[in-house]
Amino acid sequence: MWKKMFMLVLLAGMFYAAECDTEWLDPIKVRIFDANYRPIANATVNFTYQKDYTTGKGYITTKDFLTDSTGTVETSLRNSEKNPRHVDCDITINVYYDGVALEREVTAQHHSNELHMLFDAYQLRVRAVDKLGKPITNNPIRVNEMWKATDGSGYATFQVNAADEVEIAIPYKNSVVSGTISVEGDMSYTFQALLYSMRVSVVDDSGNPLVAEVTVENETFVGSGFEVEDMALARPAVTAVYGSLEKNVEVDLSQKEEYTIVFDLTPPDITNVQAEMTKDGNLKITFNVNDPNAMASGPSLEDTEVSYSIGGSTYKATPYVEGGKYVAEIIQPPENSLVRFTIVAKDKEGNMKTVEGEYLVTPEEEPGNGGAVPGGEEPEPIVPGDPLLLGVAAIVGLVLLWLVYNYVKGIVS
Repeated sequence: MWKKMFMLVLLAGMFYAAECDTEWLDPIKVRIFDANYRPIANATVNFTYQKDYTTGKGYITTKDFLTDSTGTVETSLRNSEKNPRHVDCDITINVYYDGVALEREVTAQHHSNELHMLFDAYQLRVRAVDKLGKPITNNPIRVNEMWKATDGSGYATFQVNAADEVEIAIPYKNSVVSGTISVEGDMSYTFQALLYSMRVSVVDDSGNPLVAEVTVENETFVGSGFEVEDMALARPAVTAVYGSLEKNVEVDLSQKEEYTIVFDLTPPDITNVQAEMTKDGNLKITFNVNDPNAMASGPSLEDTEVSYSIGGSTYKATPYVEGGKYVAEIIQPPENSLVRFTIVAKDKEGNMKTVEGEYLVTPEEEPGNGGAVPGGEEPEPIVPGDPLLLGVAAIVGLVLLWLVYNYVKGIVS
């Protein structure tokens, strides 16, 4: 029995054979093509395979190779594993192009002399022209991450993977014009780099010129007016600085080319301030806010505040607009209290005006209670010349005469 088992093991060893040699050396050639079998240059290729098992070197990935103009990469891969039971014959080919990765596995010493891999890529012919339709020659164009220069007719040809958004960018006239297109097959596309002019003036809210610092993209101008020509961007970034004030200006040169930058330097006016008690016992403060100059930014209701103090405590009332006036209500202030209030108004550029006022809340007079008697009627008024008044006066006189008479009599006696 043991002899039979030994023979089976021996036969198994005789019939076992690795798919590749130990310490194999494998020349490998890979060609990369687009969807129409045109070679792709500058694709990145590397290989992952077993270096060996016994010494612990394990699996390695080669350096990156770039395909040549024929889409080809050639190299040799060497395995140093001596034990046929531990040798691994698998080779993984990794290819990267235009943001897409492909992978293919082959067996060392058992693959074709030339291995082909295809991307779903197509030819994109881009022509760059100026606003007059004339070709922009010898100018760089970027498609996704690939750069080429336009030829004498303004053309540059790329191979790009199919995608809904392929980005095209053209540096031109100190700016960059960009856009996206969809690519599903071979196509030509004309990209027009429009040039714009921009005229800028800087004034205050009364229309008087101001000398400011204005930055358009990467170029800075100082003055109250200037002009920028041959701009490739329709919406350049524009920032204006006057003293400590700074503002970003929204510009769309495809809609208009002339812009006036206004710095509002004047605070709004607070006028017609009135305070009165309502039937509900609330103190109603009304006032007007005007931003008077012709180019002013206008009053800002959201930034208008009314604060007031009663008996040392401070509160806030939220103003609203009613009948063209600003209104703030103080709910039922106590009788005999002195209400001090402050109105703070701002315009839309933050200029601020403050007005202070006060109101004394007096007790409310109730008609008919001046001389009232509790539970009775009011006494009749006494009028001079009335008979009752004369009778009283006569009695008082007689009493006085009687007192004087008795006083004198006592002295004589």
